[in-house]
Amino acid sequence: MFQFHRLLQYARPRLGSQQPFFWMFVDNLLLTQDDQATATRFFEMEPVTLQDVRGRVLHNAVRVWSNIPAVKSKHEALDPEEELSLLSQATQKAKLATQRPATLVKNCFLPLREYFKYFSQNSVPLYK
Repeated sequence: MFQFHRLLQYARPRLGSQQPFFWMFVDNLLLTQDDQATATRFFEMEPVTLQDVRGRVLHNAVRVWSNIPAVKSKHEALDPEEELSLLSQATQKAKLATQRPATLVKNCFLPLREYFKYFSQNSVPLYK
């Protein structure tokens, strides 16, 4: 997580640039409470919990810090039992656990496609 700070600094457009800059940091529920607090302070925002619920069963979840406008939580934070259940599932099904967060996060990027398509057709600056 602490290397993410460096990546943000190197990737960020120069001051005064019109170029938009979107970023996302995903936690597969592995960060400790202290690390979560540090990330929240560093990113200057609370994480959003994205959950994969099928029927009444919670299959997977991730915590996301992002400046992408479409990243909004439809769910409340996980209680400790749900989090432990997901962590035990992740250790039992390591391959599946690595695929699922990607599916959850992928949907956050879809609105950006429309964002860039709209602004590429108009002369309005992409970023103020």
